[in-house]
Amino acid sequence: MVIGYAMGLVLFFVDFLKDNRIANRVGVSILGIVWLLETFFMGIRIVSDHVWPFFSSGQATIFYAWLLITVSVLVSYFSRIDYFTFFINLLGFLFVAFDTFVHNTKMETVPRQGDLLLLHIGIAFLSYIAFAVSSIFSVLYLLEDFALRRKRFASGPFRRLPPLEGLEVFAFRSVIVGLPLLLIAVVLGSVWYMVLTGRLLIWDAKPIASLLLLLLYSVYVYLRVSGRVSDRKAAWLNLLCFFGVIVNFLVIGSYMSGFHRW
Repeated sequence: MVIGYAMGLVLFFVDFLKDNRIANRVGVSILGIVWLLETFFMGIRIVSDHVWPFFSSGQATIFYAWLLITVSVLVSYFSRIDYFTFFINLLGFLFVAFDTFVHNTKMETVPRQGDLLLLHIGIAFLSYIAFAVSSIFSVLYLLEDFALRRKRFASGPFRRLPPLEGLEVFAFRSVIVGLPLLLIAVVLGSVWYMVLTGRLLIWDAKPIASLLLLLLYSVYVYLRVSGRVSDRKAAWLNLLCFFGVIVNFLVIGSYMSGFHRW
């Protein structure tokens, strides 16, 4: 699966550099095979561990990568945006590689504690997907902005990108979707923990990091709406916020939280 991911990304990169649509089509085909493999491996893990991907730290990253591929396929089908598939699947590849080389042993699972936990984790994943999509649009914005400022847009691969204004709007709207979802996930997680233990969870790395993420994205929304920063600076701030998402997902939950495992 990792090799298939790498092959697809190489072909997408060839398309990016050489404007090679054949490489793009082959890359999409390989991506479909990777999607099938991810679906198969998740099914194997579900059967062997008797745990849904939501409730296992070893499956959470592969499930997130699967969601990224699914989103890229849907975006490609309903609204083709050149290079979006390349960058979102580059992100998915990093998650698959992390799962392969870090979560290569059986990880801790959490028994299902009712639908409240299911809602908490599911909505949190949806918010992370929205933030990932937003970050990809910010990357595309910065690439096109760089090409325009260096006067390389007309003859380079960037001419296939949508207008800057559209990319910036897509990035902002994705954050507008992800921000309330993350807030709902934090509230549901806090309620679930209180119901389970009878205590209010405050001093733990995971909820603190999640609240900081809410604050960071709220600052991004405020600065963008108020016009206090340029679109270029807003794009960089958005990428900084998503870096916080990755750290919160892969590092904080797995290694720094007293109760959270992803």
